[in-house]
Amino acid sequence: MDNFPIPILYKEKAGNPYQHEVMNLLAFIKAFHPLPLVDEAAFARFEKYAESLCDKLDERMERPAFQVELNRWLALLQDAHTFVMLDDTSLYPFTLRYYEGSFYFRSLPDSVPDCTGKELIAINACPIGSLIQKLKVYVPSENQIKACITGSFFMNNKAFLNALGIDTDRGVRFMFADGSEVCLPSSLNEGASGLYQVKQVPHPVTARRNEPFHYQIIGDTCYFQFNAMIDRFTYWQGCRLMQVSPDKAVEDSLPLFADFLDEMARAMAVHNVNRLVIDMRYNGGGNSVLGDVLLEFLGVSLRDICPFHSYIRVSDFLQTCYPTLFIRDKYESMKGELAEQHQVMNDFTGDMPKPSSRFHGEVAFIQGQNTFSSANYLLTLIKDNALFPIIGTPTSQKPTCFGDVLCVELPYTQTQAYISHSYFVRPDERNQDTSLLPDSLVRTSLKDWLNGKDACWGSFY
Repeated sequence: MDNFPIPILYKEKAGNPYQHEVMNLLAFIKAFHPLPLVDEAAFARFEKYAESLCDKLDERMERPAFQVELNRWLALLQDAHTFVMLDDTSLYPFTLRYYEGSFYFRSLPDSVPDCTGKELIAINACPIGSLIQKLKVYVPSENQIKACITGSFFMNNKAFLNALGIDTDRGVRFMFADGSEVCLPSSLNEGASGLYQVKQVPHPVTARRNEPFHYQIIGDTCYFQFNAMIDRFTYWQGCRLMQVSPDKAVEDSLPLFADFLDEMARAMAVHNVNRLVIDMRYNGGGNSVLGDVLLEFLGVSLRDICPFHSYIRVSDFLQTCYPTLFIRDKYESMKGELAEQHQVMNDFTGDMPKPSSRFHGEVAFIQGQNTFSSANYLLTLIKDNALFPIIGTPTSQKPTCFGDVLCVELPYTQTQAYISHSYFVRPDERNQDTSLLPDSLVRTSLKDWLNGKDACWGSFY
């Protein structure tokens, strides 16, 4: 994804580069992000915080610490798609991750005892519960699950740990549920020659595959792992939108979703399969049109269900980035507005390949904490229209949400950021849940997951 440089909109000369960055980003969000038109009161709070943030920004502040403060401010948008990346100049040599309620080390320097895979309960005597409350303040997110997932990626960053109130000057002590502890020195790379990696037994069926979609026949059931909402057509579609030539290596690596579904249908017919389990726990999103194709394959008429209301913020900047996105006369008359997408956007899906097959057997979906963006959109459509049962755990995104992001570069610090330009309202507008809840809650513990067990798959076999 290309980085689009944000223009300089804030013209005042007084102040330091960090203060200019904040005020310029505020002006950009006011013109580009949907929030000012969706919730004026929430944007007023966001705007007011910018003033107090500028008061505390000293030009001697290190850039990672400034980026942490930017994310704290952006968290007020309640938009998990809009955040800035943290510089990787002050990283500890470990990776923490979050799995369904538990933090654990995926890797750890071999200069300390191997504690990978153990459930973390405190850092420098600060309980994980207290740290989670701070993550909700410093991490742009829509619920606690996303704050923990994204926060885990930031927690080897010294500036981020310091912002959470963890003093790293005398080392960082980690405490685990089994009573063990490990202490890392304050120096970022002291004493480490290699890394321990967490030992995980892959589940024979549901272990994550490194491909956008995969199927496997097990008895009378077809297991379909739907990992990413991208195929060759939607990749071409994105290239056309950005007016760039496709990368042949990427193009060749992506199958057509329609071809995949037809191949899977033929295999199910040969093996007399009457049940299809679609696992979307690893799906972080992509192009939602693949969800429409899947529903039609499952015998759902999109005209007969209650849809999302999808809006886009019409802006000069978006038109500059994607010159063919908008219908020209609609763009000129609706500039600056929050418009329904179908009213103002050109349709690039008219020649989308469709599968010739249909599956009319039993269908069930699996969701999890990493089901996000367009994947969350599809499952919300299914849930609100009561199309198919869903099992698993709550997702990391609010069903009514902001989305569709541009990757941008901030002009004064060259910080990379992601910013939403669309807004999606779920079919059941009265439901204000901050996560998509499954019909049946089925959890796998961290210990069982690392040992190759899967309670969701166990619900079927």
